[in-house]
Amino acid sequence: MYAFEMLHRDLLLNNLLRLEVVKKGQPATYAFLGFALFSFFYGYGCQEYLFYIKIASVFLCVVSILRFFLYRNILHKGSLTQKEWVSAVILITLNAVGLGIVLGLASFELKLSGPHFIVVTTLLAGLIGASIVSLSFFAILFIPFQSVLLLPQVGIILYYYFSPEHLNFLPLIVLYLMYYFYQLKQFSSYRKDLIQLFTYQIELERKNQELIDNKNIIMDQTVKLIHTSRLAVLGEMSTGIAHEINNPLTIISASVQVLSRLGTSDKLDVEQVIKYSQKIYRSVERISKIVKGLKHFATQSDRIPKESVYIQDILDETTQFCSEHLENLGITLKLEEVPPLQIRCRSIQISQVLINLLKNASDALAKETEEREKWIAINFKQDHEFFYVHISNGGEKIPQVIAEKIFHPFFTTKEKEKGTGLGLSISHTIMKDHGGDLYYDLSNDFFTTFVIKHPVEFN
Repeated sequence: MYAFEMLHRDLLLNNLLRLEVVKKGQPATYAFLGFALFSFFYGYGCQEYLFYIKIASVFLCVVSILRFFLYRNILHKGSLTQKEWVSAVILITLNAVGLGIVLGLASFELKLSGPHFIVVTTLLAGLIGASIVSLSFFAILFIPFQSVLLLPQVGIILYYYFSPEHLNFLPLIVLYLMYYFYQLKQFSSYRKDLIQLFTYQIELERKNQELIDNKNIIMDQTVKLIHTSRLAVLGEMSTGIAHEINNPLTIISASVQVLSRLGTSDKLDVEQVIKYSQKIYRSVERISKIVKGLKHFATQSDRIPKESVYIQDILDETTQFCSEHLENLGITLKLEEVPPLQIRCRSIQISQVLINLLKNASDALAKETEEREKWIAINFKQDHEFFYVHISNGGEKIPQVIAEKIFHPFFTTKEKEKGTGLGLSISHTIMKDHGGDLYYDLSNDFFTTFVIKHPVEFN
């Protein structure tokens, strides 16, 4: 596995370096084209080799144009194939050959002296110095380019030194060779820095990808956890829900018995038939709503798109699950008139938050030993940006020390079998995901109050 990762990293590094050659080399194609045109028209004051210099300049011009279009195509795609890389290497080498021919012929005819030769050496130094920026990624590019430009000049110096004219330009050889080996040293250092830079870049991208993958895993686990938490709440309230369904079933059963007796009587009482038929219809409707809400609440649809929902509808669905449970505990639910307001949300998740808060409040009130009224109140507030649902209860206030920890995952004050400490943590996550918040109202000095904060939808 490690060997595979290393191979993959080396391939990425090699590809990045090749792309960098193309990025840095594209401006160089303009320079080579300009050099070719300059050489064609200037001619360096040559006569004997002027024709060959012009031919080499035209060749250099064509190669530069081909290299430009190859680079442009590669940069447009953002990647290059092995075939394109081989083509780039060939064109770079041909560029070097063209430069070497032009400057070599000029130096040879000028016999390494005169004002025109100063132009040649200036161009030579500039081209060699600039090549370290665009070619110092691969030795296969940099060393041949340097060698094709400098070594012919060394050969010309030696030729004239051993010729009958015995022109002694040996100090120039020393300068050329010093420059050559200096460039090689710079190449080694520059390449090392670039490889280190790109290695860091690859490692950073790998770490970023790991973070993205881990984030996706956490999101998937969070969705499953939210769903599991919701089902756990339903399990805890199953007795109340069963009773909610059992009541209308009892009404239906009694109404059917009455209708059966009416059917066997000598005279049919139409009013009684209508009355008990309506009772059956209302009871069936009530059961249908409970089952529909139960199915809706139990569905794992945490990633469905948000939709516009009336707050009244969310409260109706939620209180159906809680009313019987609260009644059995002797708790009165005081529900303020719900404003006719819509919010854009995942209604299942908002219901889960409400049920978690109502369940926590009912558990706290159930532990109360003092003989006093047990109640839970739901009130509403609104400003220009957010809608607030205040859920208060008449039990003891939460101590400050506990209040600071209640939204931490797995923190709970309940017994092991009665709480996991995930309800408030998940509820807080849900509200943050909706662009709102869930917090404990420290400003209320009398009652325990939690506040659901949700953005208002403006039509």
